[in-house]
Amino acid sequence: MQNVLITGANGFIGSNLCRYFLARNHNVYGLVRKTSDLHFLEGQDVHLIYGDLNEVDKIEWPKNLDVLIHCASIVSDAADDACCESNIYNSTIDLVRHIKDNGIDLKKFIFMSSALVLGYRKLNISETNPGISADHLPYVRSKKKTEEKLLHMHNGNNLPVVILRPADVFGPNDRVTCVHLLKGIDDGVPIIVGSGKWIFPYCFVDNLCQATYLACHSKNSEGKTYTITNGSDVTWKEFLSFFQKKLKKKQWIYIPAFFPYVVAFGMKIIQWIVPSYESPLTHYRIKRITSHTNYDISKTIEELNYIPENDIEKQFSAIVDWYLAEKDAGYIK
Repeated sequence: MQNVLITGANGFIGSNLCRYFLARNHNVYGLVRKTSDLHFLEGQDVHLIYGDLNEVDKIEWPKNLDVLIHCASIVSDAADDACCESNIYNSTIDLVRHIKDNGIDLKKFIFMSSALVLGYRKLNISETNPGISADHLPYVRSKKKTEEKLLHMHNGNNLPVVILRPADVFGPNDRVTCVHLLKGIDDGVPIIVGSGKWIFPYCFVDNLCQATYLACHSKNSEGKTYTITNGSDVTWKEFLSFFQKKLKKKQWIYIPAFFPYVVAFGMKIIQWIVPSYESPLTHYRIKRITSHTNYDISKTIEELNYIPENDIEKQFSAIVDWYLAEKDAGYIK
């Protein structure tokens, strides 16, 4: 039995990791803020540690930690450099230094990065076959910078870091993307753009949990990076039309692929006039849903023994069922 601490344990990925590791007989500690909504952890035997990574010196760490899985992070393609620097790079490096300074001898430090560090808008993307750069996003630049520093600390100070690069993660408890997609469908928004034929790098959250578990237990994963997806092609139309069917909604109007760019330009003008306005539509987001992207996960399969589950109908259903349960409970208005 290992002692595992998960930062951001109340969030989408963190709460699913807690469930996954508890089911495999691990002692699980979850780092959360005192103000956090903890309902995703209800019924789970998670030992809660209260603290803020911006005040890492005030956190009381449990003894005899074996693994630390660092999920807590801002996840936003709209965040600026200062926000990403503080909430991705600084918080991670401060955490690592604090752990080492306090003599906590970890067997593994798992850092959740992003497949976007390898680029996007291309097929079979890997380190040797990069996609179109997404470095225009402060989020991606901060993830890259953090990866580089952690690998330097591995080489210089034997930090047992493993870097995971999940692609587009979906699943129950996803309040960042799934809620907005499903609520849009519920509200009658024509959510499929153009033909919807474009492939995206779908990763069900349980597959990410599996890869994380394998990385924790692999003897030779330190100092390495692993990209994680379902490993099978899924199109936006396949994904979103399933949601429409489950919610008994029909899309009557199909928007041409060029039209969202016109709308996004108009929203950008509004943002110039009213800086506080946050545009829900950007050129980057449109490019994500109107171009093919997937990643080569052969290294993850070979080195971690990763076997992704690909019953996508079951996975899609789990997302909708969670959304409806949240809606019935009043968590989604």
